[in-house]
Amino acid sequence: MNRRSFLTLAAGVGTSLALAGCTALFDASLPSELEDVEPDADQLPTPTVGEGDVTIDVYEDFGCPACQEFQADVFPQLEQRLLEDDEATYRHYDFPLPVEDESIPMANAARTVQAATGTDDEPTGQFFEYKRAVMEASDWSDEGLANLAEAETDIDPNNVLDGLEEKTYYPTLAADWNRGDENGVDSTPTVLVDGEPVEDPLDVDEIVSAVENAA
Repeated sequence: MNRRSFLTLAAGVGTSLALAGCTALFDASLPSELEDVEPDADQLPTPTVGEGDVTIDVYEDFGCPACQEFQADVFPQLEQRLLEDDEATYRHYDFPLPVEDESIPMANAARTVQAATGTDDEPTGQFFEYKRAVMEASDWSDEGLANLAEAETDIDPNNVLDGLEEKTYYPTLAADWNRGDENGVDSTPTVLVDGEPVEDPLDVDEIVSAVENAA
């Protein structure tokens, strides 16, 4: 489902779908690109911000308009209100539906950037900076994703092109997808606070309250 189709369908179905975000609607099944991939949850560390006792697990599709809204409006407020003071630990998981044809390549490119920029002390690297840039970008071609990585992180764009061609981090994406499926995820973004779903993932106050109640 491309973005235009999703928005048209969301307008026709109404508020409940808009609240749910991007969804597979009738069958949240593993994308065909990942069907023959052996999941590997240990291939890369989970991208993480903060070191609080309460966990905020967020499942996203890079091409999902609701996830892009979450990235632009919700995530910065969570950083300011919860993560900078380590009141919670925020963890990103990929759950490609995919909403856009480029959803899986975008996620793979972001993990390539994570691997190229991460260190033992900072295993997330510049994942979140690149993720923000990708969700704001209009060019999601392989060349566009590679050039964006060079502009945002100064890594060699060929690094990203190689990762896209070789589908290097598909095992990570498959492992994330399976984790989400096991936790009942069927739409994006889905937010779980200490394992409990937040009803409206675009409501910052609801997420903050859930964290405060779980602390």
